Amino acid sequence: MSSQSNRALLVTLVADATLIVGYVISALVPDRRLWPIGDSRWRWWVNWSALSVIFAGFPVLASRDWDSFGVTNIPLRIAGALVSALGMAFSLSALFELGWMESSGREGELRTDGIYEYTRNPQTVGFVTFIVGTLLAVNSRKLGVHGLLTIVIYILFPFAEEPWLREHYGDAYKEYCEQTPRFLSRTSITRLLSE
Repeated sequence: MSSQSNRALLVTLVADATLIVGYVISALVPDRRLWPIGDSRWRWWVNWSALSVIFAGFPVLASRDWDSFGVTNIPLRIAGALVSALGMAFSLSALFELGWMESSGREGELRTDGIYEYTRNPQTVGFVTFIVGTLLAVNSRKLGVHGLLTIVIYILFPFAEEPWLREHYGDAYKEYCEQTPRFLSRTSITRLLSE
C-alpha cells in the first residue's frame, strides 16, 4: 500500500509543480502564458492533463493514505467533511453559473452578477474550502502535501488570469476589480450571508 501511495504522491507532485510553474509564468510573463487557455491546443492539453491528475490524486491518496496523520478528533473530522461539501457546492454553483467553456479558460462575457458579485474567483474560494475540509476529514500526510500544493495552484489561478482579463475586458474589468474582492472580504461575506 505504501509504495502505491508513494507513486501516486509523486505523480500528483509533478502535476502540481507543472501548474505552479506555469501559472507563475502566466502571471509574470503573460505573453508566455499557460493559463488561460484561449484557443491554444497545447495549453488545453497541459492544463487539463495536469488538472486531471491533480483531481484524481485526491480520492487516490485519500484511500491509500487514510488516517496516517494521527488526528483522532472525530468532531473536527466531521466538521472537515461538512466544510468540504460546502466548498464543493460553492465551487460547482460558480462553475455552472459561469459555464464550462469560460471556466475552462476560453473567452466569453464578463460575469459580474450572481455569485460573482461577491468574489471575482468563487471557484477558487470553493475549491480551497473543499481542500481544507477534505484534509481535515481524511487525516492523511500525503494528501496534506498534495492538498497544500493544490491550494497554491488555486491561489495562483487568478493572478495568471488577470492580465488576460484586463486585456480582453478593459475598463469594465477594471471597474469590476474596484468593486469586488479577488477572493473574499469581510464586507462580501457579510453581504453574501445576509442575502
